Amino acid sequence: MIAARKGAGDLNPGDVMPGAEKTLSSHDLMMYGAATWDWHRLHYDDGFARDMGLPAPVLDGQIYGALFAKQATSWLGPKAFIRRLKFRMRAMAFPGDTLRLEGRVSEVRAETDGAVAVLHQQVMKGDEIVAEATTEVHLSP
Repeated sequence: MIAARKGAGDLNPGDVMPGAEKTLSSHDLMMYGAATWDWHRLHYDDGFARDMGLPAPVLDGQIYGALFAKQATSWLGPKAFIRRLKFRMRAMAFPGDTLRLEGRVSEVRAETDGAVAVLHQQVMKGDEIVAEATTEVHLSP
C-alpha cells in the first residue's frame, strides 16, 4: 500500500506549504495550448498580442489551475485527491516572468472517509498576486 506523504494529523491551520518557482517560456505556452486544445492566438502569437496592446502573449489561465493542483498534490502525496479548486486571476503574466507559488493550510476537517484540507494558494510575480486559489483536498486514511 502507498502511504500518503501527509495525513490530516500532520496538518494544522496556518501550516505553510513548500513554495516553488516556475518560469514559463513561449515554448511552454505552445505545448500547454496543444495539450489543452486552447489555440487562442493571445497565448502564442507575439504580433497578435502586441496588436492588442500587450507586451507579449498572455499565460493561459488554465496554467494557474495546473500549478495549484501540482503544488497541492506534490506536497500532500499520492493519496491526496483534489475535490474542488476555485481560483481567480488578478493580474497578467507573460513568458519569461518568474512565478512563485505560495500556500498555507486554512482548515483541516475530519470526514467519515478521511479528512479534507483546505488550502489557500497564490501565484506571485514579485510582490503582485497573479492568481489565488482555494483548494479542497481529500486525504484518504
